[in-house]
Amino acid sequence: MYTIKSLTEEINKLHLPYNKEFKELTPLLKLLEKVNPCSQEYELIDNNIIISYKLKLNLLNFKNIFPLIIYVQIIGLPVSVCLQGYYGDSELIKKAINQRKGLKVILNSDSPFKGGGKTLSTFVFNNRFSTFNEYLNSLRSSYRRRINKALKYRDKLIIRNFSNKEFNDEHYILYLSIMDRTENPLETLPIEFFREYKAELYEFIDKDTNELIGFVQLKTLKNKLYFLFGGFKKEDVNKYDIYYNMLLKIIETGIKKQVEEIEFGQTAEESKLKIGCRENYKYLYVHHSNPLLNFFIQKLVPIFTYKTYPVKHHVFKAEDKK
Repeated sequence: MYTIKSLTEEINKLHLPYNKEFKELTPLLKLLEKVNPCSQEYELIDNNIIISYKLKLNLLNFKNIFPLIIYVQIIGLPVSVCLQGYYGDSELIKKAINQRKGLKVILNSDSPFKGGGKTLSTFVFNNRFSTFNEYLNSLRSSYRRRINKALKYRDKLIIRNFSNKEFNDEHYILYLSIMDRTENPLETLPIEFFREYKAELYEFIDKDTNELIGFVQLKTLKNKLYFLFGGFKKEDVNKYDIYYNMLLKIIETGIKKQVEEIEFGQTAEESKLKIGCRENYKYLYVHHSNPLLNFFIQKLVPIFTYKTYPVKHHVFKAEDKK
């Protein structure tokens, strides 16, 4: 086992089964070391990789009760995306985490842990469409009606792709507006992240006033399109149906790219399920090196775990035939 503080040179020395996938993340991780330093570490144990960072976290953020803010070591990516922060054997990872001092939290694991719980689900769109119209025609009437209602607002909007260098204070204020409203915040990224990370950016502009209404940031990895971040003002939701239009632009982009899946990330469960996403469970594990504290933590985690979305939406006509 050994720990590296920076990936700049060390990544090229690795010869692991997960190396190709891990290398795809290194531009993101290296940028975060620069613009969002939070004691990032990369631990290698045999053929296993653990990515961790330090953060103040509200452990009870899934319940509307008093906040429990604690300084923790997060096993995950040091950015609010839904990918897990380790590669390899989850039981070996758990054993290694248990040996670390202090409070540790594994976030966004794809597999459950004994004594663990659920964290926020992610919402994934399976793309089987060749055109956006084909997608619209596949919807049951009530869901298609809601989406067509949102699309009518496109007559008021200019939607255009723009470069990282054009990301300005106006875009960043819209991102901060989202962060101020989120119920489960982790970290707030600096503007430099958006200006330097190589990703696709789309902005939504009022045709009449030329006012910036919103933006989305997307990233394609292999056959998957990821919705990373976006921004809009709460008061523009009704005026432009902006959130639905952002989601629909992402679907349209993914269909054009012919990706297999679109990862819409966490939160806003109802809206994402009603456009045809499926819920993908994510798991967490919490451990403290103090045996007494850990005893109570293990008892409390199942009680305060995230509750998954309770309603089943039958969005596509094809589902009626099953």
